Amino acid sequence: MTEGRKRCRAVVAAAVALLASAALSACGGSSSDESAAAKVAQPKLEPSRYGNTATNRNRFFPLKPGYQSVRLGKVNRGSRRLTHRRVTTVTDVFKVIDGVKAVAILDQDFDGGQIGEQALDYLAVDKQGTVHYLGSYTEAYEGGQFVNANDGWLAGVRGAKPGIYMLARPRVGSPAYTQEDQPGSDPTIAKVVRAGIRKCVPFKCYDGVLVIEEDGSENKYFAPGVGGIKTEPKGGGEQETEDLINLTQLRRRGLAELSKEALKLDRHARSTVPNVFGSSKRATRKR
Repeated sequence: MTEGRKRCRAVVAAAVALLASAALSACGGSSSDESAAAKVAQPKLEPSRYGNTATNRNRFFPLKPGYQSVRLGKVNRGSRRLTHRRVTTVTDVFKVIDGVKAVAILDQDFDGGQIGEQALDYLAVDKQGTVHYLGSYTEAYEGGQFVNANDGWLAGVRGAKPGIYMLARPRVGSPAYTQEDQPGSDPTIAKVVRAGIRKCVPFKCYDGVLVIEEDGSENKYFAPGVGGIKTEPKGGGEQETEDLINLTQLRRRGLAELSKEALKLDRHARSTVPNVFGSSKRATRKR
């Protein structure tokens, strides 16, 4: 799954079922004070502010098509340590959402080598370098077979609003901001809590790392020129952690294969979440 938001993983298998209580708690809201402050930083979409929406313009969140990261996720539950692998790919698939052309990020979660969940997150970088979060769609699987769609929203549809995923110039002390705001759930609030630190993950050690706190419950680490490298709960405990283990720039054939999957998901969303995606513009691939 993409760095776009903290996603509650569907409970579709016995191992995942053990995580249900932790997953539900991970979806809690933020304080009213932070929510009010974040509303100030919540964007209004102005299509004229966007050029190429899939670029490396934001140094903490590269969006070049073919850019792929792999993270190893782990969670302790009782005496068990459960592991999954998360593969995030910037495709060359685009969708016009509320007048803005957003790039589709394919986020795939593998449990025991089998796909357990995959999602699309739709992001766009404006000319100043701010990464905007314009929509999402998530499917859950069991035994490799589709189970259900457990998430689907698009900015401008049924009251859903665009969010900010990464500020153009993130600094400690910048106002809190809304990442995601859809009907029926509390907004996801984020803020910069540290900057310029050194952080090591299995793949490499990085300097100049930025730390973003999401919903007061977890910290995400971003390295310049790389993007997300680590996720960890603020208070420890049984919540999920993730560490970067590989980075790849896909060749044309590999990118085409994953972009095809992204198009398939976008089409499927029209039937599984028709009240959101049914009237949306179809995603298309830039060849």
